Amino acid sequence: MNGGSAEGDEAKLGALAAELFRLVGGKEVFIDRFPEIISDAVDYVIDPVRTARTKVSELDNVEKTFIGLKVEHFLRDFIGVPKGLRDLRLADEDVDVKNTVRNNWMIPPETFRNSEPCILVMVATEERQCSLGIIIAREDYLNKPNRDGKRSIRKQSFENIHWIFKDRPLPESRYQGIDMRRFQELRSLKGGSKRAAQFFRENLQKAVHRGVLQGLLYDQKDYMKRVRGNGGARDLLYKERTVILCGYMQTHSLLIEAFN
Repeated sequence: MNGGSAEGDEAKLGALAAELFRLVGGKEVFIDRFPEIISDAVDYVIDPVRTARTKVSELDNVEKTFIGLKVEHFLRDFIGVPKGLRDLRLADEDVDVKNTVRNNWMIPPETFRNSEPCILVMVATEERQCSLGIIIAREDYLNKPNRDGKRSIRKQSFENIHWIFKDRPLPESRYQGIDMRRFQELRSLKGGSKRAAQFFRENLQKAVHRGVLQGLLYDQKDYMKRVRGNGGARDLLYKERTVILCGYMQTHSLLIEAFN
């Protein structure tokens, strides 16, 4: 099963890519949605609500491996295919899924031994970019094995990757522009409403995702209640002539547009 060539591989890789697109409703849908899926997988592992962490660099090495596992799960759910002998079954092929937060992938022996296809995902969280391609994992494309028998891809073999997209922007972090050191300090402030009010005082004229508020008010059963009126931060700040607006409310949306 190690026979074949790069030229012959291209037809198989193209067919696998076409099947990915078909399953989700088109190439544009896949390319538009997948960066969001990668971002969701990263956030799932970082778990900012419970940990107040927002960067992959804050994870230990074991945690980083879980990103690849979640990318695999989220991809399989997104395209709606079953797990096969490898990570997923696609176009009658067993396909491995490998993720890296660095600049190369580690291919296991069971995948390259039979020159099987492999979906490659690269996540550059500091640059807020991601890439996705497919390769036939041929042994002559790979470097020498490590102690576990896994092999990285030779730099000159990157030309054999069928890229679906490269350096695609990841969605902007919900925590963009927030002082995370101060954010962690505020998390220890007693009183959910007081904590929320102080956060808004220090982040005026800034759109804040409710996920950030959930992280800030991680210990509150109804965290959004601490933001609203009836004793929440909205009442506290109203006395200071400061208003909290919600984009979900039509009247508030009109005011937000007017201020912008």
